[in-house]
Amino acid sequence: MLQTAQHSDARKELDSLLETRGLSGLWNVKGEDRTAEPKTTVKPHVWRWADVSDSLQRARDVIGIESGTSERRYIRLVNPGLSERKLTAHTMLFGFQLIQPGEVAPAHRHTMTAFRFVLQGSGAYTNVEGEKMIMEPGDLIRTPQWSWHEHVNEGSEAMIWADGLDVPLIEALQVVSVERRPQERLRVKESQIHPSLYGMLRPAGASREHLSPPLHYRWRDTYAALQRLAEKIPDPYDGIALDYVDPLTGGPTFPTLLCRMQLFRPKEKTQSHRHRSTSIYHVFRGSGATTINGETIEWQRGDSFVVPLWSWHSHANNSAQDEAILFSLHDTPVLQAFGLDLEEGDGEKLP
Repeated sequence: MLQTAQHSDARKELDSLLETRGLSGLWNVKGEDRTAEPKTTVKPHVWRWADVSDSLQRARDVIGIESGTSERRYIRLVNPGLSERKLTAHTMLFGFQLIQPGEVAPAHRHTMTAFRFVLQGSGAYTNVEGEKMIMEPGDLIRTPQWSWHEHVNEGSEAMIWADGLDVPLIEALQVVSVERRPQERLRVKESQIHPSLYGMLRPAGASREHLSPPLHYRWRDTYAALQRLAEKIPDPYDGIALDYVDPLTGGPTFPTLLCRMQLFRPKEKTQSHRHRSTSIYHVFRGSGATTINGETIEWQRGDSFVVPLWSWHSHANNSAQDEAILFSLHDTPVLQAFGLDLEEGDGEKLP
């Protein structure tokens, strides 16, 4: 073994040589970068609806759609731990879109999967591959990857919805692709056969053009299901929780994203748990608080917040009279696909 100074110089010389050859020694990886528990750059954070709403209204007066200054009037939520990349989480992007009466957000398609969770307004629709889906508050509309889609507001008031996408994952795989039809409107099909119209059935002889068709989950159906489930004992960690599933596979909402709706009864408090998936929440109704690693975030209708992976967290409905309803987005399917999903509740591993 060389003396310390000689060894240091020899190692630097070796590292420099390896670098010129496009190589690197594993000895340069710091031990503290490989820990027993996962680490994340995502920070717990809350975005207030007052700020988001005001920003959307300001963008309404500055950012045009049909004038050609932008294809979408979309504002993303930026996590303080990912400010350089302008992402909400390391695997997901979440934000809000506003479309004015008479506007058409032109057709395009991309390799990212996306959904629309409708918040405000009426009279608008999303056209996904010719399937016209009327937007109503509380509805969830899927846009599978590489599906042509446009948004049209035929009503008399502005329409606002939340958008969620798997942008960071697709960027990491370096397969981002976007195709546009700026001057061409999507034709609405005369016969619409997607499952949201016929449930688990479809017209005899109808061909399936996509392995993952667009789906429209209506709020009236979702809320009715929540009410039925509320008659049972709630999950100790998630309250009354329903996952949006793909009826063709019985699996998650998308191969990369899981959407969920949770209801908390008046004064309900959940037990603390943690999991390797990251979660983004939007408060659809009510008010309450979420405690993340000992820090409590108060929230009310319209607010959004993120729970980083492997963070102990619990939820509480602060109202003695009203229910609280949270819509959420999770990257669970990706972790499950790699056998990396793990959940613990109060120190115990959960199935």
